[in-house]
Amino acid sequence: MKKTLKRIALILVATPFVLAALAAIVYFTYALLAVGGESTQHQAYLKKHMQEVGIGANKFEIFDDAFYNSKVIMLGEVHGFAMPQQLDFELLKHLNQKTGLTHYLAEVDQSQAYFLNQYLATGDEKLLDYVYQTWVGMNLQWANRDSYNKMKKIYAYNQTLTAAKRITIVGVDRIHDTDVTKRHLAELLQTANYKPGSDAIVDSLNQLLTDSTTENETLRSFASNNLTADFNLPQTLKTDLQHIFTNLNYQHESIARDSVMFLNLKDLSYANDWQNEQFYGMWGLMHTLQNKVNGGYTSFAAHLKNNESPFKNKVTTINIMATDSENMIPAGMMPKSINKGQAYVNTTWVNSDGPMVFVNGIKDLKAVTKVNSMAIFKLDAENSPYKSSSLLANTSVLMPGQGGVKSDTENPTITEVCQYVVLIRNSKAATPIKALL
Repeated sequence: MKKTLKRIALILVATPFVLAALAAIVYFTYALLAVGGESTQHQAYLKKHMQEVGIGANKFEIFDDAFYNSKVIMLGEVHGFAMPQQLDFELLKHLNQKTGLTHYLAEVDQSQAYFLNQYLATGDEKLLDYVYQTWVGMNLQWANRDSYNKMKKIYAYNQTLTAAKRITIVGVDRIHDTDVTKRHLAELLQTANYKPGSDAIVDSLNQLLTDSTTENETLRSFASNNLTADFNLPQTLKTDLQHIFTNLNYQHESIARDSVMFLNLKDLSYANDWQNEQFYGMWGLMHTLQNKVNGGYTSFAAHLKNNESPFKNKVTTINIMATDSENMIPAGMMPKSINKGQAYVNTTWVNSDGPMVFVNGIKDLKAVTKVNSMAIFKLDAENSPYKSSSLLANTSVLMPGQGGVKSDTENPTITEVCQYVVLIRNSKAATPIKALL
């Protein structure tokens, strides 16, 4: 009996260690397979089609005519790294100088873009603070000092340009914060010197905006009921109100976010005669994938590339991957044992070579780059092995609640979803903006 009890006790003591060892073996086997090995063929190609990016003057000789002829160019990032903000400004400045681009297509809604453009026009940092503080309140990764300082750099850069060449923000995202939309509506009416009694529907709107007890859903329902109203207003104000009403209705009807982005850019392009204009901006990575992924998810870029619009087949995307870097993650996404009540935590978990995110083929990018660098690679040049290879095409994610990226096509390639990739190495995490305001 004593021997039996000893064996049972031994098993009970040993079991957690055995399970932990088995879990470690399973994890490391999975990680090795998910990241994959190295390919001399792919590395030889990458060395011939890469460019390191510095801070300052960059000629970007890596880009071809197709890149500059694109109507929409999107830089896709995993939010929370610092380096992409630097790259974003360098690309924006380069395109402004090379092609005359003035439209920065931002992951913001129309009302946030309105206040950001007011800041760019006046330099009044209270307007910039107002927009970023809404993101602080929502605990979003956009609320970071690196992004904030980039906006200040855009303002400073604009001061060196003539008015016609200055950069403005185009906001096409689904409404982020209805309270910002309310303030936008009120300022539009005030700026236009709207006189009560000029239009019955606008009078009702004014009452809703001035009544502090108005619920956001009440405003959305009001907009939905007046989508086709023919306002007795100047044309510019009328167009702005109709566009905002349309977006309040998208919110009311729960239209898919990426669909809203596409519809907004298409509508704004026709309303402002932007069909022949070029747009550039940095977005969350998932919004920049040009083909359907994960069983039907259709990104903003996929809508632009494939749907009837001035931008069909005129989209170029650049997707950012990372190694050896830190990322600023909202603490709510992390286990309670790690977040310790903080708003954000810095982690290395979302690097493209693990420990929680794995891009198959990432070792080839790392093998041809230096530490503390940003390098752009062209993936679709003639004789590119990436056109027929699955390397870089799929991303596996082990973090709870976070999906990976798996193309819906049978034999996926990275060139189906983007034309260029960037590898950032040894990036610092973005810095939360709370310390700034």
